[in-house]
Order: sequence, then structure tokens, then C-alpha cells
Amino acid sequence: MKFKLLVMTVCFFVLILPLIYAEEMKYIYHPPESADDIRYNYHWELLNMALEKTKETYGSYVMKPSQDIMNENRQKDALKKGINLTIMVFDAGQELESMFTPVRIPLDKGLLGYRVFLIKKSDQPRFSSIKTLDELKQLSVGQGMSWPDVQIWKANGFRVVTGDNYEGLFEMLLRKRFDFFSRGIVEVIGEYAQRKTQMPDLAIEETILLYYPAPFYFFFQKSEQGKRLADRVEKGLLKTFEDKASFTPLFMKYHGDAIKRHNLKNRKIFHLNNPLLTPETPLKDKRLWFDPTQE
Repeated sequence: MKFKLLVMTVCFFVLILPLIYAEEMKYIYHPPESADDIRYNYHWELLNMALEKTKETYGSYVMKPSQDIMNENRQKDALKKGINLTIMVFDAGQELESMFTPVRIPLDKGLLGYRVFLIKKSDQPRFSSIKTLDELKQLSVGQGMSWPDVQIWKANGFRVVTGDNYEGLFEMLLRKRFDFFSRGIVEVIGEYAQRKTQMPDLAIEETILLYYPAPFYFFFQKSEQGKRLADRVEKGLLKTFEDKASFTPLFMKYHGDAIKRHNLKNRKIFHLNNPLLTPETPLKDKRLWFDPTQE
């Protein structure tokens, strides 16, 4: 009798567990904020790849955009309450990592931490002559008032000039309110292309590459369900990163032009510390980080 009961119990869990996973594996992300908003296309393609690589273990999944358009503050609120959102993408940091369940794998291999500068075209000789980080610190950097990067620059001894309007920062640069505008190597290409006709004095600096670790993570609700969703994604991302035949084409599809355009190997590289990172940041796991010397 006991043996029969045990067999029935095992059979029950064999039948019911796939149903549980099928119900719970819902990855609902925020939709684009406009028709031209393509900022997160790479992240959602990467997520899909990670989920596909875990189907054998976790079963089927649902991945779809929320019906609600959300800015960053609304995303945080929705995920915290578990309303119309089960996953979001944000930069690493103590506050978010304590508020939510992070998957501590840098989604773009930390590529956003590689920075080049927008400058006035006539200032290129001045930047070309810079040999040390201390020399660079003699110049001022422009940033958005609420950007976390402000704290990073200040912590490393730079004079930061802030603006409360993103578009206004380009004008501030050309009016010499600050000396350079630090931008990620991926984002700067489009920014420059959109403005070079209207702002002929604008240029991408050609000789310096600055780096500080600035990973973006997937975040989930701080709950049992959120942890299960996160566990699956973590395992899937590790499999994806190790499968270079799958991951490299995706990575280069979105980032290859920027890597080639900026001639990274031949630039002077300066390193900054990022005081916003937590001790759990996987800085020593070389599998997870982009290395410009290997490209």
C-alpha cells in the first residue's frame, strides 16, 4: 500500500511540475516608448536566446511586452508590485540590487563602460596631446544631472558640469560650458550621425578610450517567483555566453559597428573606479566582460 502511494505521489509531481513551470515562466518586459525606440532590442533577443537554451530543464515559457508603456520609474514600481511586468533592464547598483533580484551577468559584457568623447572639432589637438589620466582631469566633463555616471566621475576627481536636458548637453558642449561629453561607444555613433549636419563643429574624439565597469543586469521581483525566473535566466545566459557560435553573431549584430568604428586597440585607455558597484559584481570572471585588446 505504501509503495503504491509513493508511486502515485511521484507520478503526480511528474505530471504537475511541468504545468507549474508553464504557468510561472512568464517574462513580461516593457514595450518601446516610441516607434523609434530600439534601445532594448538587443536585450530582448539575448533574453530569448537564454530562455531557448533552458527549455530542456525548465520547459516552455512566455515572453511578451507589457501592454503599458513605462518610463524607468514606472518600471521599478510595476516590478516591485508585480503588476504587468516581471523583468526589467537596469544598470547595476546597491539600491536596485537590494530592492530586486538581480542576475549579475553584464548583458552587453560591460561594453557601455567603454567611453569615448564628443568634443568641439577644433579641440582634437588638445586631446591628442594628453598622455595621462591626471592630464585628462584638468578638463571638465558634461553629464545629465540625474545620471549615476555623475557620481563615478566625481569620485575619480573630475570636475563635472551637469545639464537638466539631454538635448541641451550638446549645445552646452559647443558653447564651451564643459570640455567633453562622455558617451558609450555604442550610443555615440547614432548621436553624432543625427547632429553632425546641424552641428558641424561637433566631433567624436579620436585618441582616448576611457573605461569603468558599468554592467547592465536583468532584474526580477524580490519574491519566490522572481527568484525562479532569475535562476532560469542566469543559467541560460551562462550557456549563451559560452556558446560563441550563437552569442558572437548576436553581439556583433548590435555592437560590431561601434567596436570597429572607434579603433579601440589603438587608443590610449584610461581606467576609472566605479564606487556604485556592490561586492557581488563578478569583476574577476573574464567570460562575462568585453576585452577590446582581443577584438
